[in-house]
Amino acid sequence: MMGCEWFVIEQFHSPGEYERFWVWINHQVDGGAAERVPVTDSFAGLGFDEFWYKCTDSAVVWRLVAPDPPFRGYWAPLD
Repeated sequence: MMGCEWFVIEQFHSPGEYERFWVWINHQVDGGAAERVPVTDSFAGLGFDEFWYKCTDSAVVWRLVAPDPPFRGYWAPLD
């Protein structure tokens, strides 16, 4: 089992960077490397768009929180 080679993104530096990431993660889903899973307990709080993705190789679940200025978004594994 190799796992997904995903790296933490503490913040997105522009709306364009987030949009490119959104396209990339959806290609991961379409290609079978990841699957979208239901958000069972939002850590971001009300008013934030939060999405969870599971690496199909390692079963590690990652969370994506969309930017909402001044918050710049976030991508990291669930602890």
